[in-house]
Amino acid sequence: MAATEPTTIKIELGQRGDEFLRENNLPQKGSVDRQPAGLNFYRARWSTAAPGTVVVNHRQHSFNIPFALTLLGTEDAEALHEGVRSFDITAGVTAADTIQHDEARRLILDFIQTLTERGWKPAISYNYPRLKGEQAYKYFEEDFTYSVPLDYRPTLEQWMAMDFAYWRLHADDVFLDITFRRDRKRMDPEQPGAYLLSFTLNSKEAEARSHFQGEKDRANWKDLWVDKIKELKKERYAKEEALRKRGFDIDTNYEEPKIHPDDPVEP
Repeated sequence: MAATEPTTIKIELGQRGDEFLRENNLPQKGSVDRQPAGLNFYRARWSTAAPGTVVVNHRQHSFNIPFALTLLGTEDAEALHEGVRSFDITAGVTAADTIQHDEARRLILDFIQTLTERGWKPAISYNYPRLKGEQAYKYFEEDFTYSVPLDYRPTLEQWMAMDFAYWRLHADDVFLDITFRRDRKRMDPEQPGAYLLSFTLNSKEAEARSHFQGEKDRANWKDLWVDKIKELKKERYAKEEALRKRGFDIDTNYEEPKIHPDDPVEP
């Protein structure tokens, strides 16, 4: 990123791309990639020596992403009224290239806790069981494609056993996935590791479309939604029934985020 460009960038889902550029004093040239497929990409990049900060504006749920390295916003040129529908950000845990594993664990989990204090709630995929706390983490240890529960702090030993992990959250029609990856060659818990965080923010519409394959189905997601969610929830309930037999407690108080007018959909 050039020296004349900002080290802090403010983002808000639903904001028009031209407004995003103007508010952040970003030039069209070098900041926008207009693809023939009908997507506009808004980009920013910082160096590891001088990372930036991304300010996520979402009313009382707002938060900052420090040590940002890249930012990518996606806008549909055929639906400019929806504004930028998703943002992808990568960031370090600290400004340094390496960090002790236990310190990384603490900082990331503290960040997750801050989000929950600001009203972010768990978003459990429709085909996954509704679990929380220690039982949710136990299930995650069996299936790493399950999101890490927001209300559980893994021990250092558990942290070091993670090959891949992500947290799924939602707040007022915005969905947030946070993923960490690390250098698998630096896995000695007594030595520093190297971490990279990824943040994906999706609008309600972008989240809904992600459940479908093909542009035609994505465009018609509202008509296809009920049947799709019924199918996914049948998978969920089958998994939950098997877990009940093993002594798991299903979190029937879990509140599904409302995406479609007919939600909550049941099989």
